[in-house]
Amino acid sequence: MEKGKLLGKGLTAEVYEWGKDKVLKLYFNKFSNDDWVDHEAKVGYLVHESGIISPAVFDKVEINGRRGIIFERIFGKSILEHLVTEPWELYNYMRQLALLQHNIHKFSTNGLPTQKEKFTYKIRASSSILRGRLKKILDYMESLPDGESICHGDLHFNNIIVSGNKLVPIDWNGAYMGNPLGDVARTCMIIRPPTLSRVPDAVNMLTYYPRLLAYQVYINEYMKLAKAKYEDIDVWMLPVAASRLKDRIPGEKKWLLDMIDKRLEQLR
Repeated sequence: MEKGKLLGKGLTAEVYEWGKDKVLKLYFNKFSNDDWVDHEAKVGYLVHESGIISPAVFDKVEINGRRGIIFERIFGKSILEHLVTEPWELYNYMRQLALLQHNIHKFSTNGLPTQKEKFTYKIRASSSILRGRLKKILDYMESLPDGESICHGDLHFNNIIVSGNKLVPIDWNGAYMGNPLGDVARTCMIIRPPTLSRVPDAVNMLTYYPRLLAYQVYINEYMKLAKAKYEDIDVWMLPVAASRLKDRIPGEKKWLLDMIDKRLEQLR
């Protein structure tokens, strides 16, 4: 079968139509290696087989020297795309995000990496930035409680498709098994804006306060659903902040390091 129309492009791959009800995720040469592709196919299969609503994995292919995976096609637009035209729905979607994530955390499986394995890899990848902080962070993380929940690892509005009356999370490559509150801490960090500067400009204020309120809606809804305490989520912020350094998000490095230093100081 020939690949169809290009549907989208990300950092690691392009996504093409593949027949009427499937898509081809075709990896760029840099990521078109057996380990990368086999891992994503395996994770996608395990998550779908666990019962979580997610794209089914059908096959692996090679096209012109590039590896790819055939997934079930999820028709619809991401929540982020919906919010461009329906910004007033932000807080409603925040509550739905919390419910979706809470439902994901009810599932378990075998064969996924563990949370602490994932975090350790990402934290060590930033050892040149963390320097003397590295061992303290890893030692602290080992003291945190383990868990047996499937965690998406990067759940946010661009990774959730609104398909009919369902929300379908996609891009499961970073999934792991572990404590769900560590997964919630990661989503909190994506939603919550960096600290407002001492002399904020109008643009920063217009984005800061809506994001802060959205974060509060999300975290309060999740805590209500999971009967969780904020303190039990907050203890994960240190390793999550350290692992997020690897993502190299523009404008976040100083914010993350300040957060890390503050929390390390509190451990003394």
